[in-house]
Amino acid sequence: MAEGTQQQQQHRGAAELTELNFVREKLQKFQSKMLEDFEKRLSCMVEDVLQDLRQRELRSHEFRNFQSPNGGVSQNSAWHNRMPNPKVRATADSDVSDSPNGHANGATPAPHQGQKRPQRRQLPEKVFVARESYLTALLQVDHMRTIYHIFYIILVMFLLNVIFYDYFVKGRIDLGLGTFQGGLKRLHWVLGVWLLEHVFVLALYYAFQGWALVRHKLKQHSALQRFWSHSCLIMYISSQLVFCFVSTSLCLKFRLPFVSACILLLESTRLLMKMHAFVRYNAPRVLVGKEKTDDDKEAASAGRPFVPPVRSYVYYLFAPTLIYRDSYPRTSHIRWKFALNRLLEVVAVAFLYAFIHERHIHEHFGEYGKEEMGPSQLILKLFGMMLPSAVIFLCGFYLILHSWLNFTAELLRFGDRMFYKDWWTSHTYDAYYRNWNVVVHDWLYEYVYKDMYMHVFKGSKVAASLSVFMISALVHEQVLGFALQMFFPVMFFLFGIVGVTLVYLMRSAPKVLGNMFLWFSLILGNGVLISLYAMEYYAKKNCDLSNKSWTDHIVPAVWRCYN
Repeated sequence: MAEGTQQQQQHRGAAELTELNFVREKLQKFQSKMLEDFEKRLSCMVEDVLQDLRQRELRSHEFRNFQSPNGGVSQNSAWHNRMPNPKVRATADSDVSDSPNGHANGATPAPHQGQKRPQRRQLPEKVFVARESYLTALLQVDHMRTIYHIFYIILVMFLLNVIFYDYFVKGRIDLGLGTFQGGLKRLHWVLGVWLLEHVFVLALYYAFQGWALVRHKLKQHSALQRFWSHSCLIMYISSQLVFCFVSTSLCLKFRLPFVSACILLLESTRLLMKMHAFVRYNAPRVLVGKEKTDDDKEAASAGRPFVPPVRSYVYYLFAPTLIYRDSYPRTSHIRWKFALNRLLEVVAVAFLYAFIHERHIHEHFGEYGKEEMGPSQLILKLFGMMLPSAVIFLCGFYLILHSWLNFTAELLRFGDRMFYKDWWTSHTYDAYYRNWNVVVHDWLYEYVYKDMYMHVFKGSKVAASLSVFMISALVHEQVLGFALQMFFPVMFFLFGIVGVTLVYLMRSAPKVLGNMFLWFSLILGNGVLISLYAMEYYAKKNCDLSNKSWTDHIVPAVWRCYN
């Protein structure tokens, strides 16, 4: 009997020891995982602090125009783009960080035992502050100014190369004017449509004012008020869809060349985004029945609902921002020399694009569909377009986001020139997408991400972010597809699938390697993108392809040409 009891105790001890070992193993794994995650986050935080210190030192020594008037460094004016809503409790965590490295989706500290978890974190809001663009401030430094002069000389050398090539090979000096003439055909039609679109956009203001006034008069009849508001909402959505359809269908009807079609489609998209921003910002102000100013101070409503004055709306239509506010920070005067320099840069980059089209894109792919094309020839053409594509990418950024937007901002005395941030230092695609085009990113954040996060997906950041990426990729593909008049969704694939994948894969990338991989992928991706669209364009032009079936419009011409 004693032996049996002893054996049972031994079995029980062995079982307890096994359970303890299992628990110990799980705790050790949990501890190692927590330590690893803590080290990663601590490393990122240290990098952010060090970068802030370096930027502070650089601002104090070189970028004195980034300092606040009282001598300190203004964090909100120079580097940060959003502020928490002042109505939100100070203890609430911000959902989106504005740190230089773009760690926007960091984990929220877990609540203590017995402490209630917050229902949903409030999102910060866009702030407008008078400030210069990054490159404008950087070019005040002699070292950066020298690099700017080097690029000027490279452009002059490129111009001389084109002049000598045209003179000795073609027997005439063209300067890319043939490309301008071909790309800007039917521009008068585009100008006419653009003017009509502005009439439509201006009519939207008075339609919105009419909705607000009628809704106010029906406040004693809640059922009629709801019916009126729902009917106006349906008409508004229908008008936006018609607006988008007309602009795209006119590209096909007028058979616009690529440049003219891009001008029409991009302007139509800009106006569509501005209309939505105006309605989305002012509709809640009408619904609450009180006037709500930009600093969120509420005043009692007067006898009629508050609608911004038409002058604010008209200024907003031409201001270089997609976020509506009743007023913006303004500069004291127009710097005409600054504006003229930015306009000359726009012209210079436009000529550079014409040279690249004639000397690289047309030279590489102009005979595509007529010449023999094997894997070796294709690889040579793709890598031959890598550097020209990188120039197109960088000059496109400089042309639109720096030169053109600063030119319009200077003419309108628009004070907030943060159209982009220091995206070139990013080591994650998270930070790159956030800092590359601040104008469009702000619109997507304010009117797509926040609405998806708060009302559709109820606090799911991943679902809201994916929705933003899909909408942005579709619009990019729509512009390119209708401008080139082809169905070839390379942009959607690279932006909406590859780009989204890289966002999640590169979140824990080391800083140096991450930045190197970012630039490698940008140069490779733009080279492949431009090469594939050029091949498809010239394949449709050079190959005698039939379009009898609907599948003929979907199967790429680059495939049908050689198969």
